Amino acid sequence: MTAVSTRPTKPKPRPIGFVIAGAIVGFTIFAAAKVGFTLTTVINLGNLPDNPLTDTIWDKGKVWSLFWPIPWDWVLDRHNVIDPLLETFQIAIISSIIGCSLALPISFAMSRLTAPNRPTYFVSKAVMNLIRAVPDLFWAKLLVVAIGVGAFAGAWALSIFSLAVMVKLFSETVDGADPRPLEAARAAGARHIPAVRTSVLPTVFPAYVAYALYVFELNIRASIVIGLVGAGGIGRVVEAQRSVFQYDRMLGILVIMFGVVIIIEQVSVAIRKRLV
Repeated sequence: MTAVSTRPTKPKPRPIGFVIAGAIVGFTIFAAAKVGFTLTTVINLGNLPDNPLTDTIWDKGKVWSLFWPIPWDWVLDRHNVIDPLLETFQIAIISSIIGCSLALPISFAMSRLTAPNRPTYFVSKAVMNLIRAVPDLFWAKLLVVAIGVGAFAGAWALSIFSLAVMVKLFSETVDGADPRPLEAARAAGARHIPAVRTSVLPTVFPAYVAYALYVFELNIRASIVIGLVGAGGIGRVVEAQRSVFQYDRMLGILVIMFGVVIIIEQVSVAIRKRLV
């Protein structure tokens, strides 16, 4: 006779689960009350300052007319948008190359599996934690002051950002690598760096390339933000149009960036699927 499979019984909810859920909901309501969050303010734009200019612009019945129609003749002009967009790509490419190249040796130094010694491990981890704690926008503002307004400062800011993100992701991948090939290479008498290069690097290199593509995607998005503080790229154009209330032009730029980011993401996903 064939055994009749019985449906598994649904586990009973534990009281601690209700306590945790209630604490989360209660803290959320408390935090919303402390910061003055209300849905009415968001829907009615009721938090805008009292100013004749903004009162006229943000008239509740005409607010969407500020964004439409999009002036495509201005948006698709080479000098207005296309050239800054190409500059954004240039910033993202050079910063990804610099940041990811530096991240490769640092990630091996930050991994418990491949670090040559404990001092190197702790020093590299402490320095990278410090760099990662500083936002990319702050690096951009700092470098704009130190170097000057333009794409050069933006490229260095995103290089630091790329380094911080790539080291975090790739060092954890190295930590999860199989330690047996490295142990075999060391037992055979290989030095530390050749042993790591021949036994660990080949197994994690596909993940390294996949993370590098992901960092490039992040840099395309981040270059818009750092451009707001004068670090070059399309963000500089967005900030200029925002300052003169040209929201229809801003919407056109964002539509183009939305399409570009989607295309880059799909290409990157397809490449990562082949590698990992």
